[in-house]
Amino acid sequence: MTDPILRVEGVTRRFGGRGDLVARLLARLGLARPKPVVTAVDDVSFTLDRGKVLGVVGESGCGKSTLGRMIAGLLPPSEGGIHVATGDTGHALPMQMIFQDPFSSLNPRKRVTDLVGEAPRVHRIVDRAGMDAYIDGLMERCGIDPGVRDRFAHQFSGGQRQRIGIARALAVKPEILVADEAVSALDVSIQAQIINLFMDLRDEFGLTYVFISHDLGVVEHIADTILVMYLGRVVEIGPAEEVFARPRHPYTRALIEGVPRLDRRRVVYAPVEGDIPSPIDPPSGCHFHPRCPFAQDRCRAERPALRQVGPVEAACHFAEDIANSKETPPWPATQTA
Repeated sequence: MTDPILRVEGVTRRFGGRGDLVARLLARLGLARPKPVVTAVDDVSFTLDRGKVLGVVGESGCGKSTLGRMIAGLLPPSEGGIHVATGDTGHALPMQMIFQDPFSSLNPRKRVTDLVGEAPRVHRIVDRAGMDAYIDGLMERCGIDPGVRDRFAHQFSGGQRQRIGIARALAVKPEILVADEAVSALDVSIQAQIINLFMDLRDEFGLTYVFISHDLGVVEHIADTILVMYLGRVVEIGPAEEVFARPRHPYTRALIEGVPRLDRRRVVYAPVEGDIPSPIDPPSGCHFHPRCPFAQDRCRAERPALRQVGPVEAACHFAEDIANSKETPPWPATQTA
């Protein structure tokens, strides 16, 4: 068995707290309130094998984008560590990130040839004589006509811009791509094309993906492993087919029940009841208990540990009962006539 390419160990990220010198002085004198601390990611651990796709899912505000930015090296963790096992695989840089918004992630003042070619030129991946051919090859592989290489980003559609962003990320020969909501800003037909491109590139270049999305319908088709987050914590992680077939956590179950399917065309879908609590003052015990139809007194008092429940890990005191329960919770769907 090979060692995992990515190991995340006890990673936590906090925002706020100390503030600048003036803010700390005013707080000490009682003239201002201390700046609140928000724990965006709370003690997250997992491993990812080479060539696999990890799907990170959850509602907005669950911490999945913050986790992705820490993995990509754009944010330092407050606690814990992130380790990437690089080897003699022909990859130049270990990590690159593809952002959600293809309109703001590309410099509007640069032409496509500079957007794609700048990083390999700086890192001396390709010499000057071979740069044009290298850029043309990347553009063709990502479905962009090399004849438009001298255009600016604003002259392309959203799907074309995202393809340019993918080509830019591939230009430095990464081992891991962190895709943060990389298809959420695109219409459905373009989403399918970009997802197929991701999978083709994985097979061709031996890539490993951390694919972040709020859309379980998309993640189901691309991920080998599913990691579900709620208010900064991992509530369930395991093989995709197991998580979708028998979710062990009520939050995962609610998310999956809300995915539209052709065999459930007469179902009216509704979101999980209640609002996601404030991360400044999260609930005690299990963070999900105010919205959970299975919650008991133990859930309000005791934080559930992430533990092995069959082939997956789940952070729920009653994970076995929920996995075996045929009862439909009151949140997501009701039959129509």
